[in-house]
Amino acid sequence: MTSDQRWPLSLRVTGELVVIVAGVLIALWVDNLNEARKEEAQVRAYLSGILVDLASDSVDLADRRATATRSLNAADRLIGLHRSRSATVPPDSLASWILYTAFVDNFQVLDHTYQEVLGAGGLSLIPDDGLRRQIAGYYRSIESADFFTDYYKKEEADFWDLLENRLSPDDFEAVSRVREGPNAAARMDVGRVLTQLRGDRAFVNAVQMNRHWTELRLDVNERRIGRHAELSAALRTALRR
Repeated sequence: MTSDQRWPLSLRVTGELVVIVAGVLIALWVDNLNEARKEEAQVRAYLSGILVDLASDSVDLADRRATATRSLNAADRLIGLHRSRSATVPPDSLASWILYTAFVDNFQVLDHTYQEVLGAGGLSLIPDDGLRRQIAGYYRSIESADFFTDYYKKEEADFWDLLENRLSPDDFEAVSRVREGPNAAARMDVGRVLTQLRGDRAFVNAVQMNRHWTELRLDVNERRIGRHAELSAALRTALRR
């Protein structure tokens, strides 16, 4: 009697079905495991990409801090000259302070990877709920402040219109060209500009208003730097797991 004949047909069929089902289940498990590994690898690639984007943002945020700090200093110098009737200053310095008191240099976020994640299915692809909230919070905080970008630019344009109407053509050109290098403002008549600054309330008000908006820009930038640091640390921690 063969081994097949020692077992009833029903048991042999059941055994074969069990083997088949087990094979199918193992194949599905392996397939799901491979798919999970692919998804995990993709998520890690996204997190790494966001971290690379943040490295670029870090440089830009530092530049915006320096620009805003320079604008505050320029406005303070002009306000000091307004209050001091006897103080004088070299042409290049005066032209530079006038230029930079309303110099708006807005932050441009690098969000290529973030947009790629949104296009691929959204932040739900990232399993860590806390990390998802940090990523969304960082980019939403930037989007929410975009409203002010146009306003800052309008304030800058209004200030330049005021300068063009208040300063002589030579003095206005000196301010416009101060970034070209030393002695670019040599044609500026410092005495004439200081007289204008000290006697023109509209000009002083414009300087003070630009100083106020620069403080707000600096505050927003510092908040962004804080969120940036928190998100960068969270991403590094997630990638080390």
